[in-house]
Amino acid sequence: MSHNHIHLHEKETGRNILSAFFINLTFTIVSIIGGWLTNSMAIISDSIHDLGCTISIALAWLFERIAGHKPTSRFTFGYRRFTLLGAFINAFILLGGSSVVLHESAKRLMHPQQVDAEGMLWFALLAILFKGIAVWRTWKGTSVNQRMVSLHLLGDCLGWVAVLIGSIIMLFVKTPLLDPILSVCISLYILYNVVHNLIIVFRIVLEGVPSNIDLTVLRNEISTLSGISAIDTLRVWSLDNEHHAAEIHLSTTVKDLDEVEVLKKSLRTILERYGVTMSTIEVAPSLT
Repeated sequence: MSHNHIHLHEKETGRNILSAFFINLTFTIVSIIGGWLTNSMAIISDSIHDLGCTISIALAWLFERIAGHKPTSRFTFGYRRFTLLGAFINAFILLGGSSVVLHESAKRLMHPQQVDAEGMLWFALLAILFKGIAVWRTWKGTSVNQRMVSLHLLGDCLGWVAVLIGSIIMLFVKTPLLDPILSVCISLYILYNVVHNLIIVFRIVLEGVPSNIDLTVLRNEISTLSGISAIDTLRVWSLDNEHHAAEIHLSTTVKDLDEVEVLKKSLRTILERYGVTMSTIEVAPSLT
């Protein structure tokens, strides 16, 4: 793949994410107004999630640009971990917003209020249309960042499907309790995903082994390479949950320098299959 083709692909990815941002921002404003007009906590809770999603998309676009910068004398590993800043900011926004919505929903469970079910239905249909367009804009992308944005938007769309179903039920059955119940369910779903993502972020910050790598399996695969007598050190950590790094110290019976280079090349081929894009390999002669 040529450099120009890669550059054009990156620009297209940025445009798709930026389009999804403006679509989501527009509807976030509309849904906040809609929640107030229909007196629906379910719509307000989804609009809070939409706000967090909008910020998340903006940060995804920003850090998509920053993460591609080359390493410098101040950031020798590059800028990959800047994406974690976006994850933290988005998590705290969603935690705060969901906590407020849960508090208000609890009050409505104790003192139910009538909502405008027909208004909820029309706003839910509008939301599904907006979100569907945003999902379509990002779904065709191949970058992990863009796919994550698309999955986030798809989750939003499913939340609005729940609001749509609830509004249809309330058109025929006067059940004001259904609105705060939907709100609680949506908020708990959001909190579950926030906690799940924070666990991933903390694992990266604490330089844990990436979740997609079984160190025992990796060690056994490396041990099968010809000439390796012992693996003295094997450390693997992640920069941003996509790009991993490794440090390996080996003892080898190989003495010829050209054969050592072939061994290192074979080792890097194995590491690349596990998503390791940066590696430090030290080979020492075996003492036995």
